[in-house]
Amino acid sequence: MSSPELDQRQLPVSPPPSRRTALAVCLVLMALGSVVWFNYYLKVKQDVMKGRLPKKQSVEKDPGLFVDVNGKERRLEEVKGKVIVLSYLYTTCPRGCAGVADAMKRLQDEFGSDPRFQLISVSLYPEHDRPELLKSWTETKGFKGENWWFLTTKNGTEAEGNEVRKWMMNTFKISVQRKPEEQIRENPADVWDHSLVMVMIDHHGSVRTPTDNDYFWHPFHAAFDDSWYPRPIGEDVKKVLEEAAKGE
Repeated sequence: MSSPELDQRQLPVSPPPSRRTALAVCLVLMALGSVVWFNYYLKVKQDVMKGRLPKKQSVEKDPGLFVDVNGKERRLEEVKGKVIVLSYLYTTCPRGCAGVADAMKRLQDEFGSDPRFQLISVSLYPEHDRPELLKSWTETKGFKGENWWFLTTKNGTEAEGNEVRKWMMNTFKISVQRKPEEQIRENPADVWDHSLVMVMIDHHGSVRTPTDNDYFWHPFHAAFDDSWYPRPIGEDVKKVLEEAAKGE
């Protein structure tokens, strides 16, 4: 006859209730995750079939530091529901900032009459580009319009500038690099290395991109010959504005 101790050892041991509960929760979460992923896959597939641009993250908020050329505080929530094209510039840039602004001016000429359209140019050097200077620069260049904001920061401090540059990098992947001080001393106007690009926010507040792997539209014509990106941004602005008009 077997002993009670042996019989007890031979009996299957049930997991504690807490482990069973945790296992059930994990299974439920896995099932829900599969459903969410599958629905997302279907939506992406439908968007591709309809020729829609990829969607990235939502732009939930701005740094809360922006003012326009008149010193008026500006927030992205003011233009919520619009299709926004956004870029960097700084007024002493000796390379391509004015060219990017020229490309945005052409977009304004084409789409500016649409109340759903908005342009935003953000100074990457707000420590220098104070509202009155930014206003003088835009007037000299002939850039204007209620649907085109030129933004700097409230106080022009280095901390504010760093916060804006960090936000632009985290939100739109546009990186900048201050040049070595010895180079700046030789050419005080040429302070920053940065990408000469434009980005887009749709009417739902989502970042839209030309491809799944590329965040930017390049405003200069040579970029249109790249095999991965054969079209200018105007074609894609038109697509997204049509989505907004249809309420899609």
